[in-house]
Amino acid sequence: MDTNRLSGVWLGPLLMCTASLFFSVLDTGTKYLTTSYPVMQIVWVRYMTQALAVFLIFQPRMGRGLFHAHRYGIQLLRGLFLCFGSVMAVSGLARLPLAETTAIIFMAPVLITLLSGLVLKEKAGRLDWIAVACGFAGVLIIARPGGGLLTWGILFPLGTAICNACYQLVTRFSRSFEHPATSNLYTGLIGAMVLAPWGAMAWVPMAWMDMLLMICLGTVAALGHLIMTHALMHAPAATLGPYSYTQIFWATLMGWLVFSRVPDAMSWLGMLVIATGGLLLTARPLLHRAISAWRGLAGNR
Repeated sequence: MDTNRLSGVWLGPLLMCTASLFFSVLDTGTKYLTTSYPVMQIVWVRYMTQALAVFLIFQPRMGRGLFHAHRYGIQLLRGLFLCFGSVMAVSGLARLPLAETTAIIFMAPVLITLLSGLVLKEKAGRLDWIAVACGFAGVLIIARPGGGLLTWGILFPLGTAICNACYQLVTRFSRSFEHPATSNLYTGLIGAMVLAPWGAMAWVPMAWMDMLLMICLGTVAALGHLIMTHALMHAPAATLGPYSYTQIFWATLMGWLVFSRVPDAMSWLGMLVIATGGLLLTARPLLHRAISAWRGLAGNR
């Protein structure tokens, strides 16, 4: 096995698991900050730090090319979807447990199946609809009546999942290929500019340790996206999809370590059902390949 194939086997999954860990650290730190500071202030500083971190890392090597995009309209649309999704994600983290919020946000692949049929006119198969049913059933289990999570606050992670799905659809619809650093930079710049009025109006003086934490979280966000992009360079998205669900594990672990919050049995079940739906979608190409191989072997007998 050559070096490139070997890196695709282990390096891609390792990078995706690392990116998932970075995103869980981001969510954990953000949830901690929401107890003392407004949501808009937190997200605004995060996006400013993300843009600054990307600029400082890549501008010396790329120069003006860092700002060159093939389709600025697509960059704007992507940035807006991610910005709105971030605001709703932080609002959800301020009101709901970390692990359950993360699991609901991971409904994005399921929602893509629904939106693909409406927007891109892509036909969904039987396995796709089973995955969709799993996703919605999982949310209902987590937000069950009497479980403490059936509040209007659950709309925030659902909104984040919708924004993430729209972001991925815009990316799929676009035929342009931007440098990962350029897309990451514009994501930070657009979020910072859009949120500036609300972030400034909601500003609360910060302790220097909290400001340092917020700056670190912006850097973690930038690094997480870059690591994920490099993971996709080493392995296909269908192969890496299941590894992204390790973020639910990381979120559960950090929720326990930092907030002493462990999901109950029904929440575990709901998280498992959502993950199953997502895994059915991400593993679909692998399943089709395995079925075709099995039929080929059966035909040769």
